[in-house]
Amino acid sequence: MNSNPALRETVTLDEQSAPALSAGPGLLIGLGPGDRPVTLPDGTRHVLVATGAGGGTTSVLRSLAAQAIARGARTDFLDIAYGEHRWAEGLPGVRCLGDVAAIHDYLLLAAADLNNRRHDSAEADWGSRHVLVVEEFARLADALRRYWLDTRPETQLDEAPGVEALSILLTSGRACGWTVLAGDTGGIVPGRGPVHHRHFPTRILGYGSRLLWRQLAAGRSAPSREPVTGRFHLFADHTSTPFQALYLTEAQARAAASSPSPGAAQWGSA
Repeated sequence: MNSNPALRETVTLDEQSAPALSAGPGLLIGLGPGDRPVTLPDGTRHVLVATGAGGGTTSVLRSLAAQAIARGARTDFLDIAYGEHRWAEGLPGVRCLGDVAAIHDYLLLAAADLNNRRHDSAEADWGSRHVLVVEEFARLADALRRYWLDTRPETQLDEAPGVEALSILLTSGRACGWTVLAGDTGGIVPGRGPVHHRHFPTRILGYGSRLLWRQLAAGRSAPSREPVTGRFHLFADHTSTPFQALYLTEAQARAAASSPSPGAAQWGSA
């Protein structure tokens, strides 16, 4: 890595970033000051990636998911928004769901299955995880509520079963090997069930809005509006780390997910 302490304006696959993609057990998020790799370690619990629209949320989820798949994680994508993760369709151990009815049934079965799963160590490596990637998290929760109201209008429940099941995966799934990587461009606000930010001890924040930072940045003031796309701050273990997010194209993400050594494979094909 070079000694320049400044953050880059872009991080794509090159002689600095590609080796870091497979240099250790953690998932590479991007490069910090001085091209220092910023990673999610094996013990990471659920992760929220939040920023404004067009701020790079999907790109962060894509690069993390590709690495998790490459390490052997069973990975499911829930994406009712724009089909952002079609790049992963057909890969071994991957399931992509975009229909709200199918997502509802999936979540109920997944939550019920937790009772039959053994409890794993919180430090389990990524290859033994079941990773759930949720695009537009708050929007999905609202869609699940509308789905239940439309299909079961006669029921009187405090919360839609699909949202309750998602909440169970967040609160109890971690002990059974589940990790949720959730993205949101509208800002997670305090509220009931899985919309509450307490479920995400690790947060990756782009600029978005000052309200988002007040809610999610553990008392830190929002930075001036970042002129650079892909500029984020990682909040974990009571620390804040600025970094420029790794950007993989859809083709690069698919190639990385298909390789046990994504950094070497991608740099060789770039």
